[in-house]
Amino acid sequence: MPAQNGTSQKIKSVLSLFMLTTGWLAAFIFQIALVSNLVAAEQGVLLTDDFESYADGQSIIASENWKGFEGFPGKVKPTAIVKNALGLDGSRALAVSHAEAFRTDGWGVRTQLTKPVSKGVVWVQCRFKPAKDWKTGTFFDLRGEKSKAVIARIAVAPFQEKGSKKTQMRWHSVFNKPYWRLYTKTPLEPRWYTMTARIDFDRKTYACWADGQTLGEELPLTSDAEFSHIYLGIAGTPDDPALIDQLIVSRTAPAGFTFPALLPEPEEDLIYRFAAVGDPQLGFGGFETDKVRFAHAIDQINRSGAELSFMLGDMVHEKRDLKLYDAMLELVKLFKQPYHYVRGNHEIPELFLRYFFRELHYSVVHKGVRFVVIDAEGNHVGLNDKQLDWIESEFKQAEKAGEEIVIALHVSPWQNNERGRGKYNQIGKGRDRLRAMMKQYKVLLSLSGHYHRALWHAQEEETHYLVLGGTALVSQGAFGWCDFDVYPDRIVVFQKPLFFAYETADAKQIHTSRGWLSYKELKAKHPYAQQGPLTIKRHRPVSK
Repeated sequence: MPAQNGTSQKIKSVLSLFMLTTGWLAAFIFQIALVSNLVAAEQGVLLTDDFESYADGQSIIASENWKGFEGFPGKVKPTAIVKNALGLDGSRALAVSHAEAFRTDGWGVRTQLTKPVSKGVVWVQCRFKPAKDWKTGTFFDLRGEKSKAVIARIAVAPFQEKGSKKTQMRWHSVFNKPYWRLYTKTPLEPRWYTMTARIDFDRKTYACWADGQTLGEELPLTSDAEFSHIYLGIAGTPDDPALIDQLIVSRTAPAGFTFPALLPEPEEDLIYRFAAVGDPQLGFGGFETDKVRFAHAIDQINRSGAELSFMLGDMVHEKRDLKLYDAMLELVKLFKQPYHYVRGNHEIPELFLRYFFRELHYSVVHKGVRFVVIDAEGNHVGLNDKQLDWIESEFKQAEKAGEEIVIALHVSPWQNNERGRGKYNQIGKGRDRLRAMMKQYKVLLSLSGHYHRALWHAQEEETHYLVLGGTALVSQGAFGWCDFDVYPDRIVVFQKPLFFAYETADAKQIHTSRGWLSYKELKAKHPYAQQGPLTIKRHRPVSK
């Protein structure tokens, strides 16, 4: 009996240990499952509404999930009613209408997320179909708790060019403020459209699309509020309503969407990267918006890893306005790496020397490249012999040291282009000697601004001439800066549009202040417009 009692006791102990271990394991598995479910929920759908759960003819304004048209000034409010067979593929859709046109940016319908979002990436997508007799705009806003806290926006309205009877759709996205707009035009067709937005709360930017057409890929958010509401401002008439369907908010991208790389990835043999930007010209397109745009470019340059940057003249617009000079000094503090000024025709020499740099002509040597900064403002002011002698001495030093030569000056020595044929855009006296020296000493790159156009490129003799666009808001041209990747045997140039991903080799269009323009159309007028990346073979290759 004692032996049996001992055996029983051991069996009980083993069973107890087994049950305890099993309990721990079950609890552990439960915790893993709980965490997995939380992660899945975090990565999954945050809100969805296809209006199939509503009855035909039901007004959503009185529903639990939707509100709208509070404070509407008319005697009768617009209606937002679910209707059978009007949605995609014959499903139900939300029909919004009113007897008369009204401001859809002020009155519309809205729904709310279960929990506000302020971190990570969120995708939002909605389908809409405008009324056949479309008169008012459509607004798709991502907002905070307050109606004025617009975080991101996609909007569209019917539009006719001046002198044209053809109606198009003019879309706009916004940056920094709900009324600072970026336009895109597409054909108007009686069909369903898909509006898609991607909000990156960590980077404080968003991207958006109309169907497959990009409206913006790196747009600064217009509010710091937490994302809690979706606002839809849309309208038709009772007999011709505007329709909404398939609204979804998710942590994952909708089918068919892949977000592009915003900046180019360097190859393994990269020596270093530098950046250059044309005219920031504070005050040209509006003081506040010009400041924001240039700050946005600096942020991108910082993220690119550029080891030094060049501003190619016209930092300010009004050459005697000290407020603009002071503002530029504050903005350049945002650079994380060294930056260098080139004087433009909008800076008085005395103020340039007082505010920006102690010399008008100077050079910078960085990892085998000599950057020669030349004071050339155009309008036939010219270069004198003393200036040209100094430039030649710099070229001789570079040649002796085996350094690649890059010149940076506001007005380009390249004149064989539409802009360069005018006196205002020509260096004048001394230009011929400069060109002869550039040929003799094999200057690889000439970097300039001044034109306010897209990136222009031409090769004449030994030199590749690049004229860069800027960041100031102008009535024509494209906006952004250029990335230069320096390798032992080549330099690769990438265009970085201010509000879009960098241009890749398959670029077919460029965004301007008037909307997208096909490169085929642009190059028919300006064959020197640079399309996609540019690879330039070095005159003085080196070993890494």
